[in-house]
Amino acid sequence: MKFYGLNNKTISVDDIACWLQEKIVDGEIESDQEEEPGDWQELTLYLDGGEPVVDILKLTSGTPQFDEAIEETVRGLLDAPNPILPANAVRWLCQYMKRVQVIYNFSPLAALDSELGWELFDTVWTRVRKEIPGIVYCQGEGFTNEEGAQITYEFTTALSGDVRAAVLSEDGVTWQDFDLDLSSAEDRSSFEQGRLPDKQ
Repeated sequence: MKFYGLNNKTISVDDIACWLQEKIVDGEIESDQEEEPGDWQELTLYLDGGEPVVDILKLTSGTPQFDEAIEETVRGLLDAPNPILPANAVRWLCQYMKRVQVIYNFSPLAALDSELGWELFDTVWTRVRKEIPGIVYCQGEGFTNEEGAQITYEFTTALSGDVRAAVLSEDGVTWQDFDLDLSSAEDRSSFEQGRLPDKQ
């Protein structure tokens, strides 16, 4: 999972430790050296027993790695073998990438599947998104907007149930939210065309 943030607010290792303490979540943090608070680039969360939960790689604007990651994201949006839809959401995302200042790349490890591992991950994941405005990409699902609504359809398997989704209004700026029925071919087709399903 990747988080694309609009500002590079300082989030130090101590801040993350405080978040865990506030939520009474037990865990360990290992990171590269901080010369200044928040200037870490790689960090791993562990359960108290030493089992790894998630790796976090932070890329900040002004570095070659960040520029490469943004370019790769835009290429992926425009040149995917199976076109990513809706097309107007792809255009919106390409413009949005010009404003991104930081990327947090969360890579799951073995202990994420445990109850305590998920709680540890979710505490940090949720707080980063609270501290910094931005959007999320989940492989096999797609992008969500700043409000957390699904804006591209990249699900790779047949699913059922509803997810909160959104399509762009004609102004190309405002999002219209709706409940997307993943098992409905009609809903998926409307969404991929950038339209609200008729039932909405």
